[in-house]
Amino acid sequence: MEETKSTGAPPLHRRDWAGATAVGLGGSALRLGVLAGIGAANDERLGDLLNKWDAEYYTQIAAHGYFDAQIAGGGPAYEKTLAFFPGFPFLLRAGHALTGVHYSTLAVVLNLALTVVLAAGAMALANRVALSCGAAPGYGYRLAAAAVVTGAPMAIVFAMPYTEALFGALAIWALVALWDRRWPAAAALVFCLGLVRLTAVDMLAAFALAVLFYGRRQWSAWAGLAVSVVPLVTYLAWANSHLTAVGGYFGTQRKHWNSGLDGGLASLRWVATSLTSAENAGFLLTTAVMLAAPLCLVLAWRRMGLAPWWFSAALMVNVLASDGIMHSRPRLLLPAVIVVLPLLVSGFRRLPGWVMGLLVALWVLFGAWFSAYMLAVFEWAI
Repeated sequence: MEETKSTGAPPLHRRDWAGATAVGLGGSALRLGVLAGIGAANDERLGDLLNKWDAEYYTQIAAHGYFDAQIAGGGPAYEKTLAFFPGFPFLLRAGHALTGVHYSTLAVVLNLALTVVLAAGAMALANRVALSCGAAPGYGYRLAAAAVVTGAPMAIVFAMPYTEALFGALAIWALVALWDRRWPAAAALVFCLGLVRLTAVDMLAAFALAVLFYGRRQWSAWAGLAVSVVPLVTYLAWANSHLTAVGGYFGTQRKHWNSGLDGGLASLRWVATSLTSAENAGFLLTTAVMLAAPLCLVLAWRRMGLAPWWFSAALMVNVLASDGIMHSRPRLLLPAVIVVLPLLVSGFRRLPGWVMGLLVALWVLFGAWFSAYMLAVFEWAI
C-alpha cells in the first residue's frame, strides 16, 4: 500500500470545487426527483419520506435535547436518544438559533452543502489513489470519483436529517490528511468525527495504524491521535452514566435496536436466508450490498493507501460483524464506498472515456432508484 507524500498529489483548484458543486447538487437533485416520483406513485410526500426513521431522533434532540425529546414508544425517551451522538443535532440547534429555519429544513440544506464537501474530498482522495496506482489523475476521473462516492446506493440519506453527509465529509478529508501525513489536520477532523457517530472508532483505528507506520517518530502524530480520542470516549462515558439501568450505551443499543457484535453470525444468517427464500426485493438489495462491499475491499488491497483501506476494512467489520437491523447496512456502509476508487482507476486505464462515463451514469441512476425504493416502497427502516 504505497502512498504519495504530501507533495505528490496536486491540490484542488477552483475548477475542482465547481465540479464538486455540480456533482454534489446535481446528484442530490436527481435523487430527490426520483424519490419524489416513486413516492408519488406510492401516495407518499417527499417531505414525509425525507423525515422518516432516525431523522425524527436527530430533529427532536436538536429541538428539545436528549431528555425532553418527544419520541414515540414506551419507556424514557433518553434511553433511545442517547444512542445518537451530539454533533449533528447540536449543529442543527446552533443553525436554528442563528437563522430560525425549521430543524428538518435546515438539516436538508446543511447536508446538501456537506455533500459538496464530500464530493470535493472524493476528488482529492481520487488524486492520491490514482498516483499510487501509477496513473495520471485527470479531471474526468476526479469528477467520476465524486459521482461514484456521492451517488452510491442509499445516498439519498445525504439529503436527509441523518449524519451520513457530515460523517462522510469529515471522514474523507481526514483520510486525505492522513495520507499526506498532516497530523494536526487529521487530528482535528477525527476529533470532530468522534462527536458524530460511534463508527468514528474505525477512523481512530486507521489513524493509529497510520501513526505506527508513518509517524511513530513524530510527537505531533502521537499527540494528535491522543487528542482525537477524547470526544468519543467522553460521550460514551457521559451516556453510560445515564444508562446504567439498561447496561450503558451498548445496553440500550441491544435493548432497542438488537444491535451488538456477534462475530457476523446474524449477517451470515441474513445472507443465507435472503438468497434462498427472500420474497422482498429490499432484502435482496441489502444482501447484494453486503456481499459486494467486502469483495470490493479485497480487490482494492494494495491498490489504495493504508489509511483508506484500513478504515474501510474496520468499518465493514464493525457493520457486518454486528447484529441489528440488517436493512440499514447499505446506509451504514456508505463511507466505505471509497474502495471502488482503485477499480475506477483501472476502468479509466482500460476503457474508452465514453464507456466509463456511461458506467458512472448508470451507477448514479441505480443509486437514485435504490434510494427511492428503500424509502418509498420498502416498508422497513433504513
